[in-house]
Amino acid sequence: MSVVKVTVTHSTRSTVVPEKRLGLTQSIEQVKRALSSHFATPPEHMRLALRSDKGVQVADDMQDEKLLGYYGCKDDYTIHVVDLQPQTAAAHVENFDDVSKVEKFTISEEAYSKRTDNVRAFKEKMIDQQKAELLQQGIVPAEALHDDSYKEAAAHIHVGNRAKCSPGDRLGTVRYVGRVEGLRPGYWVGVEFDEPVGKGDGTAKARRYFECRPLYGSFLRPDQLEVGDFPAEEF
Repeated sequence: MSVVKVTVTHSTRSTVVPEKRLGLTQSIEQVKRALSSHFATPPEHMRLALRSDKGVQVADDMQDEKLLGYYGCKDDYTIHVVDLQPQTAAAHVENFDDVSKVEKFTISEEAYSKRTDNVRAFKEKMIDQQKAELLQQGIVPAEALHDDSYKEAAAHIHVGNRAKCSPGDRLGTVRYVGRVEGLRPGYWVGVEFDEPVGKGDGTAKARRYFECRPLYGSFLRPDQLEVGDFPAEEF
């Protein structure tokens, strides 16, 4: 096996590099150069220690001219990088990993709300766009509903009308037209279906609005009905 996967740790950094692939024929000097990109420690300021997969120290100071394979490195071993830089330089590297020492940008809620390039503004734009698309399709968003929602559509529907209801082209008879306490604001149409394809028996929140057998009734929005001459089918 000419390549091993090792874990790499650092004496002044909390960063851990798992499954770093290294060649057994690489010199320790080459290994140091490969690891310098992970920790910003120059190769000449590194000392490498090798530990087995059981945590036993195999080598404390791996020599530049030796090959990695010379030290018997295997999969799951750990190479520990000891930073030999002067104190000031080492402290600088440590701060690079410590975000608690980074001055954070703050902005007031009022200033944030006025900006048009933030996540909140983007979400509000998307919500407004979705509302507009729903309204173009004749669908009223829940937050835009009020007591007179669907009133105009309901004015053309009367108790006793035959109706074809969506979804499913279900046939039935209109038994109620008006507001329904406990459901969303606006006008509803209570329908008694010819078949047991409904959800209730003419009641909503324990209040009865019309009489029908269980599973033969439902409350629908006026735009879910088409009234007309739809003869009752015999079953």
